[in-house]
Amino acid sequence: MNFEKARRLVADLVRVNERYARDGHYRNDVRERLGRTVSRVDVGVARRERDRVPAAARPYEGLTETSLALAGIRVDAHRVDAHREPEVVLVVDELREGAAFAGVQTALAVALELGARMRRRVRVVMVRWTTPGNSAAAAEQLVADRFPESRVDGRPGVRVVRREDVLDTAFGADDVWIATHWKTAHPVDVAVTAGVVPRDRVVYLVQDYEPGFSPWSTEYAVAASTYRAGFRMLVNSEPLRRYLAEVQSLDVPRERTFAPHLDVELLERVAAARQHEDTVRVLFYGRPSKHRNLFRLGVAALRVAVQELAGDGLRVEFHSAGEQHGDVELDGGRGDVKLVSHGTMPWDDYFAFIASTNVVLSLQHSPHPSHPPFDGAISGARVVTNEFRDTRAGLHPNLTAVEADARSLGLAVADAVRRAAAEGPTGFTPLADGALGGPLDAAVDALTTELEERSA
Repeated sequence: MNFEKARRLVADLVRVNERYARDGHYRNDVRERLGRTVSRVDVGVARRERDRVPAAARPYEGLTETSLALAGIRVDAHRVDAHREPEVVLVVDELREGAAFAGVQTALAVALELGARMRRRVRVVMVRWTTPGNSAAAAEQLVADRFPESRVDGRPGVRVVRREDVLDTAFGADDVWIATHWKTAHPVDVAVTAGVVPRDRVVYLVQDYEPGFSPWSTEYAVAASTYRAGFRMLVNSEPLRRYLAEVQSLDVPRERTFAPHLDVELLERVAAARQHEDTVRVLFYGRPSKHRNLFRLGVAALRVAVQELAGDGLRVEFHSAGEQHGDVELDGGRGDVKLVSHGTMPWDDYFAFIASTNVVLSLQHSPHPSHPPFDGAISGARVVTNEFRDTRAGLHPNLTAVEADARSLGLAVADAVRRAAAEGPTGFTPLADGALGGPLDAAVDALTTELEERSA
């Protein structure tokens, strides 16, 4: 390497480090990219996976980091003792405290509901390489803490298998498998191709249109291919079911669609705590590292709203929750109006805080309706969100869905602020029955019936 090339590399490294230190958006972007691509690969286990898989699975080596995670499993054709009765096998990316958010919580709830109806034990398989400090025992304890009813004699009743231990674990020919994310559905699909998992024993819990989480790429194509794998689908939310029908031509029955879980009793208490105050507080669900939450677009929209409200004489505050970031100036650099970041809040603190915010801006550039817009709307706040292929309009009277551009969103926020200042909160306003889908237990009942009819 010559001196001039070395000098340029050092200069580039200095610029990157400077930007990383001062630019929170860039820092979060780098962290997300590193989190997706860097993992502690167990080379010995990866070699065993490659050596164990049938020939039909070998072309998939290296397609994704999880492609061969399940294709070499050992399947017992006959199970004789109670310990080896058929099970429900839930496949997740990982299961650890700090990473078990709403999607993982829902997946566990589905697996436990299905296990109870089919009178089977639940086993969880993690296909991401185990993170330092995590263990199967820690994951089992997490499930027991989140779902106390899963305990057996006071101890964790759900067994967890790390990826490193999958090849040493025996599975059954009649097990029911649940895939929960495209990075788990893909290795299950490869295992089906390898002949170790029956296709009609696989349930695919779809909770968003996940190809959209990646740019146009191999990851996008593989994620989209999982919807064509022929699995029995269980879909989280009616808007997502309609979108899958439109974009992927998937005909998922309504009875296998369920609404996201919202704590309606808690939201009714939040509504009772809201007051008509002199200061209108705007809550922005701000997560810079999650591209689908459109953080920078939301900031631009709030700046439009600040300009629009400048002559109204209203007292308005702007707050952000969801992920920690630096406070952001909203008034052209004068520093009089800032978006104040509160980061990730504990559950109780979050709901106490939203009771004081009568306007909510919550964006999600995907068809699955996220929780924050409905936490706000049901509990009496006026909520602004982005429309996405006609999946949001008319879902709730307190929810305004507009096009995803800064001016449309900003004007909608300004209008919501004026209405909140003039009229105060709307009071508790529940969702119409079926607006987001039916009850989870009814969807699992329908799924159970299909699975048992196939076994008969």
